[in-house]
Amino acid sequence: MTESNPSISERKKGLRQKMLAMRRALSANETESRSSSLKENILSLPEYKNAKKIMAFLAMKGESNLDGFIRQALLDGKEVYIPVCLPERQMEAGRLIDMEHFEKGPLGLRNLPAGYEVTSPESLDLVLIPGLAVSQEGIRLRYLARVPFEKRVAALWDFQVIPDIPSEPFDQKIAKIVTDKSVIVTKRG
Repeated sequence: MTESNPSISERKKGLRQKMLAMRRALSANETESRSSSLKENILSLPEYKNAKKIMAFLAMKGESNLDGFIRQALLDGKEVYIPVCLPERQMEAGRLIDMEHFEKGPLGLRNLPAGYEVTSPESLDLVLIPGLAVSQEGIRLRYLARVPFEKRVAALWDFQVIPDIPSEPFDQKIAKIVTDKSVIVTKRG
């Protein structure tokens, strides 16, 4: 009797479930401590120091929380944009003016109120993106829609950087990974 080899999509599904469970297991105190360390590591990046326009994300529960980083970027005079979900799994970069005024958006996430400024992906200097996991070679395990921007840096917890992710030709690659414990430049970077 031969063992069946799980397909790449089945292996990815199992990895997604494992990573979601690990994220959800973090306590509020642990998330806060990790967020502070992650913020400092992002602020130390040359890409951040040289950027005028930054795209960050507003965290879902358990995701690496960039709220403190976003507040600091606004204080540093950076233009900060966040992904705004559009119909048919499309996104655009909407300008965030402060961390106080949001509407409830898709999936219960914070969203910008109507009338926000939009910028083109090409004008962004740094794009921080979430992920469930990233391999040390920079292959990103996606959870939601594909992020169509260049200059991507994955921002996540250290346990989400794993040795290997089953990959397919359409999978995104990341040049740099920032976690609460380190900055990793991949072979692509």
